[in-house]
Parts: sequence; structure tokens; C-alpha cells
Amino acid sequence: MKIGIDAREIQQGVITGIGRSLANFIHYFGQHEKAHSLVMFSEKTIPVPFHGNVKQVVIEASPTLLWDQWKLPMALKANHIDLFYSPYYKVPLSTRVPVVNQILDLMYLVFPAYKRNIGILGRLYYDTFGKAFARKSMSIITDSEHAKDDITRIWKVKPEKIAVIPLGVAGRYVPVNDEALSSQVRQRLGLPDQYILYLGNFKPHKNVTSLVLAFQRIEKSFPEYRLVLAGPLDSNGVEMQALVSKEGLQDRVVFTDTIREEDCPEALLSMADLFVFPTLYEGFGLPPLEAMACGTPVITSNLTAVPEVVGHAGVMVNPLDVDELSRAIAALLEDPEKRGRYSRKGLERSRLFSEERTAGRIYQHIISLLEGLG
Repeated sequence: MKIGIDAREIQQGVITGIGRSLANFIHYFGQHEKAHSLVMFSEKTIPVPFHGNVKQVVIEASPTLLWDQWKLPMALKANHIDLFYSPYYKVPLSTRVPVVNQILDLMYLVFPAYKRNIGILGRLYYDTFGKAFARKSMSIITDSEHAKDDITRIWKVKPEKIAVIPLGVAGRYVPVNDEALSSQVRQRLGLPDQYILYLGNFKPHKNVTSLVLAFQRIEKSFPEYRLVLAGPLDSNGVEMQALVSKEGLQDRVVFTDTIREEDCPEALLSMADLFVFPTLYEGFGLPPLEAMACGTPVITSNLTAVPEVVGHAGVMVNPLDVDELSRAIAALLEDPEKRGRYSRKGLERSRLFSEERTAGRIYQHIISLLEGLG
């Protein structure tokens, strides 16, 4: 039998989180599956290696709606696909092929600022087509129980239709003990000797404002520490720089701009004394898990899916309570032994989440559905 997969996310190389997850799944399938085959559909040749019973079909590029809802269904029929897997919430509605899709979160329908920004037409689109895509799917894969609850509540999907498969940490995220590499990264990014780290974007739901204000309350008690904000200096980043200046912290806060893979984020994380992630909404919450995999103690949010990921291996706070956040940071900075305990807990917890394990669980779920079609 044949599985089809929408592989457009990796047609330019494995860059995005979805692209990396897809590449891992394809690699796992090629290594482990002999009875069934996988057909990757994209607009361009896939530039990642694949082997075994995996092949690709290139469909000429078109406007997205036309490609999704006309060209792709025709290609599924022409290639005799038995089951189609989409790594997005959207699926071809006109196909008779059973479909499985993946929904990582419904943040734009849940987080108030984003819900307002998409406007009435945006909400109407997601309410109409989102529900239609969910109804069309024989199964939905998501990454946390919290995301599953959102999907069942907002799109009225039966819980038994949803499989929760957590995301995995990339193998590169391990404690970095190479002093030469660490020195190179420190010099290239302008890192101080001792620092508290945030790594991510500066969009409103990341709530980095609370971290800046919490740091402002304790910075005089810990003059040896700097706050490193590692994220893109887009419009949100520029606003964060303005806040830092307003609070008189420009000499105590370091902005690195976007961190790419060649910047060795594992070294950036490993050298940090503390990782703080005060998010207001996550469908999963990978950054604190990556920090824990590097042996860095974590303070993070007690909201949405983050507690599922971090468990008791990090310090949980109400991210909207700046006083609570500042007290948590101070408590860890003044207690090296406590930091060491959370470092060890984090390393142990992170081992439960690997990319190979995630790929294996998606593979097992897809194969069980395929074989159930008989």
C-alpha cells in the first residue's frame, strides 16, 4: 500500500520545525518500512537524502489553494495513494483518499491579541475551513494534551480521533564541554561571562516584557550577571530594545539577533547559568526542553502545554506575575546547588523526548491506520 505525504516544507531544505520533523519521519520510514511505500509530493525536487521504498512526485507550482485542492487530489488519484498525511492543519477536501493531518496548536484562535489581529474574516476562515479539514481527517496528530483540548473544544473534534505525539529534541542539543567552541561562540555573539538567557522570538505571546521587568528588579543584587535576549530584531525585537532602554538596562542586556544553526545554539544554551522562558501560550514548548538537554536549569511558565513538557524538571511560575518571576530568578542565581539539581533533573527529563522517538511514534500511528484500511 502507498502513503502520500505533503513534503513542500522541505523542498528548500530542512529549515523549519515542520520541515525537520518531516525529514526525520521520511528517514525513519525509509529505514524501517519494507511492506509499504511512501510518495512525497512537492513543487520542487526534495534536496534531502531518502532511500528504501520512498520516492517523490513533483507537481507544478500553483497558487496554494489551487495546488492544495485541485492538483494534489489529482496526483493522489494518479499515483494510487491509499492514505495521505499532511503535516499541516489543511488537507485536500475533494479527495476520496483517507487523510491524516497534524495540528500543533490553535494559537491564532486562542491567544486574544492574535485572535483580534486575524479579524472577522480570518476567524471565519478558520472556523469554516479549519473545522472542515478536521472533519475530513480520519485522524489528527497533535503534540500535547493541551493542544488536543483546544482542538476538541474549538473545532468540536471527538477526542478519540486525536493522537498526542510529543515533539522531539534534535540530537545536537547536548551539554557543550568544548572550550574552544564555547569561546568562539561567546566571541561571535558578544556573550558576557555569566548570563541569564532567553532564546526565541519577541512576539507578544512569548511575554519577554515580563522577563525584562523581572530582571530590572533584581539586577542590582546580581551585578555579575547580564540578561541575553537571543532572537530576531524585527519590529517586535526593536520594541523590546526600546523597553530595555526605557528601563535603563541597555548596559546590562545583550541582544544577539537571530540565532541560526551555524551559531551553535547548543553552546549558547550550555554556557548560560539560567534559561528563562515566560511564555503565555505554547502548543508544546520546545525551547525549555532544548535548554534542559544542554544541562541548563530552566524557569518557565505554568500555563498551557509547558508543564506537560517540563514536568518537575524546571521551576514553574505564573508568567504574568513579575514579582514571582523575579523571586524565582533570584532564588536560583544565589543557590548554585539548587541550579545543579535542576540541571540534572532537566537532563534526565529531556531524554524522554528525542526526534527519533517522535518519528517512530508518528510512523507507528500512520502504519496502524494504513493497515486498518485493509
